[in-house]
Amino acid sequence: MTGTRGGPANLGDVRRLVHRFARLRAEEVPPRVLRKITLCLLDALGNMVSGSTLPEACREGGTLEEPGPRGAYVFGRRRPVAPLTAVFSNAVHLDLLESQDGHRRAGLHPCEGAIPAALALAGEEGRSFQDLLLSILGGYEVTLRFGRTLFPYAARAGFYPDGVFCPLGAAFSAGRLLSLDEKGLKGALAAAAFSAPLSLRQGVRGPAKALIAGIGAEVGLRSALWAKAGWVGGDGVFEGPTGFLEVLSGQTRLGRLFPPGRSGWETDQVYLKPYPGGRHAHGPVDAIRQLLRKRGPLPAPVTAVEVTTYSAAVAFTGSPPDRFSPLAELTQSTPYLVALTLREGAPRPGDFAPGSRHDPAVLRLSRRVKVRSDSAMDRQYPDTTPARVTLRFRSGPPWVAEVTHRWGDPEDPLSVEAVRDKFVRSVGPRTGERQALKIWERVFRARPREPAGSVLNDVGEWLGSVRG
Repeated sequence: MTGTRGGPANLGDVRRLVHRFARLRAEEVPPRVLRKITLCLLDALGNMVSGSTLPEACREGGTLEEPGPRGAYVFGRRRPVAPLTAVFSNAVHLDLLESQDGHRRAGLHPCEGAIPAALALAGEEGRSFQDLLLSILGGYEVTLRFGRTLFPYAARAGFYPDGVFCPLGAAFSAGRLLSLDEKGLKGALAAAAFSAPLSLRQGVRGPAKALIAGIGAEVGLRSALWAKAGWVGGDGVFEGPTGFLEVLSGQTRLGRLFPPGRSGWETDQVYLKPYPGGRHAHGPVDAIRQLLRKRGPLPAPVTAVEVTTYSAAVAFTGSPPDRFSPLAELTQSTPYLVALTLREGAPRPGDFAPGSRHDPAVLRLSRRVKVRSDSAMDRQYPDTTPARVTLRFRSGPPWVAEVTHRWGDPEDPLSVEAVRDKFVRSVGPRTGERQALKIWERVFRARPREPAGSVLNDVGEWLGSVRG
């Protein structure tokens, strides 16, 4: 077969994918990619901590299961818990503020499965910090290659890509740390694909949205644990005409998990967000920040804001919230995030705390924001992420700014210092700035061969020691 049609070619690609990353060694990975994964890990830890402080955070930590000999941390909580409790809670907290990393051409957030699953097992005996990074990298590459192959078909068919693809990355990350062989890893992927939650795009602005991250990560970890016990998924889940890829995409002809001529790392194209909120809204936020930097304070009260962007951004984040909107509607609203930027200079984690969200002044301003699509911008997406903002005032000429790429995208990536500053903004309210920087340095400067459990125990204890 040529590999362009469903059926056994899909299974062959899965086998090749497992073979490529099952025994990946550090010397095979460019230093820039290992550095990127380290930054993704730190960014995820910061987002987990800030998410753990919200009312929507999980409250069952430690009550479902006993930790056993090798507990795992829910970062931001006091004591170790069982791995299955940790993986669910950390994934939910990672998702709550919509501040996690992502990938434009896969249309998802690879961190949501791979990182919580790897952290849940990082204390396994003999696992080094380098093992942890390589397991996360493998989980990212697996997640992104499935997501990229099915983009945008799965979303157009009504599926939420994070929920159906991140369990596979979680299964692979966990499977590597459990020392599964290639057959076991393939079986874990098949089990995760068979069991992945039926997550629908239609519910991504609802209060239960973050459950998808938790359920998906837990499904992936359970799939790896079952594979370790010898209970693996069957190959048929990847075979057409009604296999995993065909059902999710509604297509019988798809691209490949290894596209012809592509030999690079999908992780290179992962973006890191500078602030909370749905990524489609960050272009307008960046445009306003650009105006404020160049032109100074607003000359008069804003009477109207016009946002012009691509259609996907309008569909996902174009609606304003109201005073009863759940957290997911606030973080997924361009009008709300634009209003926050006009008042505060940029969205911040603290803006979504119970006493700050639903600020009447922000809600009023958000209702003056109108978001519309532009056909020319549609043709540019996803190669670029264009947005134009026009601010209108009671008097004087309007201010206009346009961005082609959002800050944090691969074309305009965050510096290490910018990621560190975001980490401090996320963790500092819990620990103080000095302790937050200490935690950052502990992970960022971790030695490749030192035990991963030692690094994470220090982080977990330092976080837990500051909370009553």
